Amino acid sequence: MNLLTTAKLNWLDDGCCDVKYLDIWNNAPVSYQPGQPIDSSWHVDTYELSLGLDEDGRLFNKAADHLMRYHFYPQDILSQTSDFSLWNRWLQVGDRILQRIHLFSFLGKPILDVLTMTEVRQVTAEPRRYGFTLVTVNAHVEQGEWSAYLNWREDNELILTVKAISRPVPEEPNRNHNFMRTKQQAAHQLGLAHFKQLVLS
Repeated sequence: MNLLTTAKLNWLDDGCCDVKYLDIWNNAPVSYQPGQPIDSSWHVDTYELSLGLDEDGRLFNKAADHLMRYHFYPQDILSQTSDFSLWNRWLQVGDRILQRIHLFSFLGKPILDVLTMTEVRQVTAEPRRYGFTLVTVNAHVEQGEWSAYLNWREDNELILTVKAISRPVPEEPNRNHNFMRTKQQAAHQLGLAHFKQLVLS
């Protein structure tokens, strides 16, 4: 398997050495451009999650800190190593994220993971709005983008909006598509619930 251009299946690994892929896949080109034309072969998922009312901005600031560190998915669904996590800072345009997606586990131990990579393509940092867009690179089983934006509205309601545009890469066998889609949709829901728990705890 060509590590420069494809995702990687990984067996019985705790991810302790994932930082190496930030170098191995550093030059892998992006496989999607935000705003590019899409057709019916693409999945488009949009979610809007209310995080409650925030009268003084404390909830907004807490949620922004979690979001801009990509604290979204539960660790048993997806773990990540990134340029920004290594430096304990917020994500920036150009940062790359090594995603370890857990396909199968047993008693909390990883059995089979898939390693993929995304790049931070857009970042928004405004007084009442934070968010970002990730795009896939060739080291991924899918093509597309994932964006999450936090809006502290004028009525003080705090809203998280998540949008994903995706499809499997052409090389991915058709027999895997339904499994991938099921895992993806479940991960979206688990991620939303996990993020809300992080912010409100």
